[in-house]
Amino acid sequence: MATRYRPIPEVQKTERSPGVNANRGKQLSRKKDNVKDYSIGLMDVDGAIMYYFNEVIKPTIEDNGEVAKVPVLYSNAERWKTAQVDGVIRDNRKQVILPVITFKRTSIAKDESIPVDKLGDRDPQLFYHFERLYNSENRYDKYSVQQGLTPARQYHSIAMPDYMTMTYDAIIWTSYTEHMNEIIEKINFSEGSYWGEPGKFKFRVAIDSFDDATELADRERIVRSSFSFSCRGYLMPDSINKAISTRKYFTPKAITVTEVVE
Repeated sequence: MATRYRPIPEVQKTERSPGVNANRGKQLSRKKDNVKDYSIGLMDVDGAIMYYFNEVIKPTIEDNGEVAKVPVLYSNAERWKTAQVDGVIRDNRKQVILPVITFKRTSIAKDESIPVDKLGDRDPQLFYHFERLYNSENRYDKYSVQQGLTPARQYHSIAMPDYMTMTYDAIIWTSYTEHMNEIIEKINFSEGSYWGEPGKFKFRVAIDSFDDATELADRERIVRSSFSFSCRGYLMPDSINKAISTRKYFTPKAITVTEVVE
């Protein structure tokens, strides 16, 4: 007969981890803790690249004495396939969009240059440790001074992420070679930099090469340039047990050594 298990409440799902022996001495309440749980996914990496394109590189062209911003689009599977077949990007009215930049993530691979492992997905043994400079357990009072208690330091331990290399393909469309040159020069100058939003995650991007081509679509001359770039990042999914990804603990205020004589 198959064994039937009782369903686990949602509250307990975030506190339990199959196969891990819980140590109640290390379980601290985080109800009033303002430190967020650490997680980073593929959408965070894509968003960092999109932010850098729009807010740092800021691709623009000069046409008839006016400066026009070049839109940057993340292509889903349907849009990317249409661009490969038609050779252009169209809007909802079936009109060709020029100029425009599109990019798409094509592959994810383990970063072999950083041979670091968390040593277990359900019970990791390798962590990053961060100290909070001030906490409620570390406030000054006369009792601690009189008893000779050392301030308790508060630490947060974050599980080691998976270091990955994400590869992207990008295509640039313009009407003139002069416009294409302006865009390529700006993108190429950012090669080797860390792309991302200030104060958030940043990832080092490397661009391989640019391939140029001139095409005709709807009797309109289109200049096209494609390039690939790799992004060295890291992943820590939010779906894993939150008690594993971010832990909290305090150092002891006093150490008492006793001697037992038989």
